[in-house]
Amino acid sequence: MAKPIHHIIKRACLVIIIVNAIYLTSCLIFYSKDNESIIQSIKNSIITPTYSYTHLEATDQDEATATNYGEEIKKLLEEVKVNKDNKYWLTNTKLSHTKLTVNANDFTNNSQSETSWKNKNSIFYDPRLTLSLYINYIKHNSGQEVSKEDLKVPFDWADWVDLTLLNEDLAQPLADRKNCDWIKKFTKIDQNSDISAIKCMDNSDLSPKLIKNLGFDSHEQLPGYVVYGYCENRAFHDTRIAQGKSYIFTHLQNPYKLIFLNRDGGTYEVDVEGTKSGIAKSGLMNEYLSNNFGNNKDVLKKINVGSELNLEFDPTKEFKSLKKEEKVQPMHLKSNEDSYKMYELLHNKDITKSPDLHLPNEAFHYSSSIVHEKFTLLERLRNLQDLTRSEDAFYNSLKLSREHNGNSEPAYFQMSTLSVIGDPRNADKDQGWHYDWRFFNGGLTYEREGWTKSELTIRTNIILERLVRNWFRFAEEKGLVSWLMHGPLLSWYWNGLTFPFDNDIDIQMPVKELVRLGENYNQTLVIEDLEEGYGKYLIDVGTFIHNRDISTTGNHIDARLIDVDSGIYIDITGLSTSDAPVPQLFYTNGVFGDKEKDMEKYNDRRKHFYTLDQLAPLKYSMLGGVPAYVPNKISSRLHFEYPSGLTRPEYLQWHFVPKLGLWLSEEQLKGAFDVNDYSVLLFHDSHVDKLSMMELVLDMSDEEMYKLLKSDDMILSEYYNTQKLTKLHEREKKYLFNIKNESATGSTDIVVEDRTELKSNAELELEYNKFVNKNFKMRKPSTIPLFQYERFEQPSHHEK
Repeated sequence: MAKPIHHIIKRACLVIIIVNAIYLTSCLIFYSKDNESIIQSIKNSIITPTYSYTHLEATDQDEATATNYGEEIKKLLEEVKVNKDNKYWLTNTKLSHTKLTVNANDFTNNSQSETSWKNKNSIFYDPRLTLSLYINYIKHNSGQEVSKEDLKVPFDWADWVDLTLLNEDLAQPLADRKNCDWIKKFTKIDQNSDISAIKCMDNSDLSPKLIKNLGFDSHEQLPGYVVYGYCENRAFHDTRIAQGKSYIFTHLQNPYKLIFLNRDGGTYEVDVEGTKSGIAKSGLMNEYLSNNFGNNKDVLKKINVGSELNLEFDPTKEFKSLKKEEKVQPMHLKSNEDSYKMYELLHNKDITKSPDLHLPNEAFHYSSSIVHEKFTLLERLRNLQDLTRSEDAFYNSLKLSREHNGNSEPAYFQMSTLSVIGDPRNADKDQGWHYDWRFFNGGLTYEREGWTKSELTIRTNIILERLVRNWFRFAEEKGLVSWLMHGPLLSWYWNGLTFPFDNDIDIQMPVKELVRLGENYNQTLVIEDLEEGYGKYLIDVGTFIHNRDISTTGNHIDARLIDVDSGIYIDITGLSTSDAPVPQLFYTNGVFGDKEKDMEKYNDRRKHFYTLDQLAPLKYSMLGGVPAYVPNKISSRLHFEYPSGLTRPEYLQWHFVPKLGLWLSEEQLKGAFDVNDYSVLLFHDSHVDKLSMMELVLDMSDEEMYKLLKSDDMILSEYYNTQKLTKLHEREKKYLFNIKNESATGSTDIVVEDRTELKSNAELELEYNKFVNKNFKMRKPSTIPLFQYERFEQPSHHEK
């Protein structure tokens, strides 16, 4: 339905402006010889308006029609709830497809069969088998008679990360396999350089001793290219994936520990052996058969005799069985480990008590004398006994930090730098900065055969939601204090969810907590609750976290939680005191005033500075249905980092839709409006006029909302999954912020300020405390598990 007359007038004015702009531009081109200055002149003429949201308070009932679209929307949501024939499969976030049937004889370590994976020159991967065997092993080998220190499990990354992309190469004769020249060909590097420049060895150059040291028996078990380190030169998308998978397969060290999260409280933990030994070689399957079928003659007679022994494996069933095992109890945080009493506070049953977390100044103090003391204690212990792998890594971290400073330390984290030019499938020009190169498994928006843009967006949402979910569940269980900052805090402000267009998740923590993370949990593989999904996340803490000066070598991030199935990660930075001067910008922009001049300040290693009252007390909130902390003072910090971020409802062709509480792309929104109301004709091509689309979205009627939901099952499903969360967040914002319209220079601007009444109004504070304590709890996942989506749902429901 077309818009009223004022929209037509506005269109006419817009056309006149465009015609004039074209005329002026042509004149500039005609009279100027400097094209660069012309382009800059046009850029400088662009105006970014700020919109008022007062019109959103108007009634939802459309006066121009007798149809009550509000009721029609309710009917749609009821239809989704019933979910006949699983039409709205995205709303069913419960874990499914948990069962896997395989021939168990193919995974025993004493089978001589050619079908045995021990004897094959290819890779098998299914997390359901891996997780079933490990959980069963823990159940039968943990307990009072076995100390935690004595129990270790074998490990091979090929059982935990999908490396089957290498099978195509492994299936070829040795002479026909791709070698390092193939990697070099698709890497931005001098093609005459030696292959050592790309940290690669040809399979044919490997000695029998090196092959054995890598954990293999023959050349045939390895790809033609063996990547042994990181090459910083840009590579094409598919080549970068191959580099990471080759490195994981051949050189990535085992994690130190496995931690299985448990939504019922506590964690199940086991140490990992240092040498590579996968399922097919370690005897894990042999032990499984012995533990579960030791008295079953029908099964025993089929083991290792060449016949098939098809068994069903279900990690969710195994996990439920583990939780019922009395002799194996989950590990719970001890009172003396709850450094700042966060765990105690969050498990308090008094709903009137404030969940705000106060932090002492000492949490941000980490002097060189403390580093020296820790180093000395570990050095003494090292002289008395062998250190554990974790202790030895922490010792070396202290040692190397003492030998370097922020100007000399080598960069620790390495990303999947991608070549953009010449790759038409990389339409969004993703340069790979937000993926760990080892676990990179494809760009989030990179064009994939058999995938639509909407399906890729769903994948992105799953990865980000599950990352946040599992970090904060882990952190709460271990009493580790952390909070949202930067982009995720801005995203939280808008709707309490993550941005679908930003894969950069930033978490901050006091330096004392960062050091505890490094000392106790570095190189830990955290496994998602197996009743919710099969996500696996590596905690990777940088070597130089003990240096708190500004890093000039790129070590601005102290630690990461890496999703090993995608390479996407959470950036974790510690805040501490340092000798770094506060940039004048913090004073000129009003972040610090006269009052803050003499206050103690804390910074990360990239020049983000804060005072204690800007950070604490931390406020308890939720991001995507996951309880999380946010800093004390929010609006001023966000306005400093993102000047229009709190008020501009559009970013890179994504629009915030107040009616839905969601960010949607322009492509998704087109179906809700008349094409004549948002498009303009430029040089015979129709384009979306950003300003018109913004106004249409902000002024969306119930009829247009209904039209949008009715036409797109994915949007309808997302709205159904998130509506309660976004509405809850709107209620929360009324406690935390004053959002008002102020007239300035003849226009109406939105002004967002932190609300301060909570500190002075006891009745309001009590109301807020009850609201938070009643509502902010770990909700069920709002997305389906990644493995389930990629392996089953996306292929089944693909939009052709």
